Amino acid sequence: MAELFLPFKKALEKFGTPELGEKLSQADFSAYRGRLPDSLLQFWEQYGLGVWMKGYFQFCNPEKYRSILKFVFGNDPEFRPERSHVIGFSAFGQLLVWNEDYRTMYIDMLYHEVLCHERFKPEPEISGDVTIGIAVHGVDDEANDPPDQNGNDLYKRTLKACGELAYGQIYALRLAPALGGAILVENFRPASALAAMAISAQTAPFELRDSTTPQVKAVRLMGME
Repeated sequence: MAELFLPFKKALEKFGTPELGEKLSQADFSAYRGRLPDSLLQFWEQYGLGVWMKGYFQFCNPEKYRSILKFVFGNDPEFRPERSHVIGFSAFGQLLVWNEDYRTMYIDMLYHEVLCHERFKPEPEISGDVTIGIAVHGVDDEANDPPDQNGNDLYKRTLKACGELAYGQIYALRLAPALGGAILVENFRPASALAAMAISAQTAPFELRDSTTPQVKAVRLMGME
């Protein structure tokens, strides 16, 4: 068995083996080869998909969540859903996406924001394996613990109120913010990630933001020039 790429070895040391998940089929791996980084596919072959840190982050089968990217990107001139792959997501639905043109992207389903570092500051000298390895090693980042509408972190309080997430679940609002829902702990409940994301994605457009500057700035709405 080939040795894992170093960032994935370090991630295993930090988070352990993904739990509660599934194994991809050989047909899945064949479909993803050449489209996803080899280091990620090797990790999935050896350890499968699943949950880390009681649901703070989990890996998923990209094909299952492809419809969500169609809702987010629409007919965007730069970001094409067929060249994008959801490889995992946080407890509140921040998607870690591999894009075949711009590499790692983050889509925040709660606040409807899209971040893509290499869209604004390309780093072609860094390999895709390094890029995705760094992203996976950093999934415990506080960026995956979004603030509520009063600026307070959500994860620990929501975990206490709602319990641990199962594989394929996120903490979802009962009513989306665009429809008047308040982003407060008492309004979250565990729900099917796919269903909750599909509902959220259709309530309001997503905003592309530039995170390469000291102050993250809005650039444009997805699906528009």
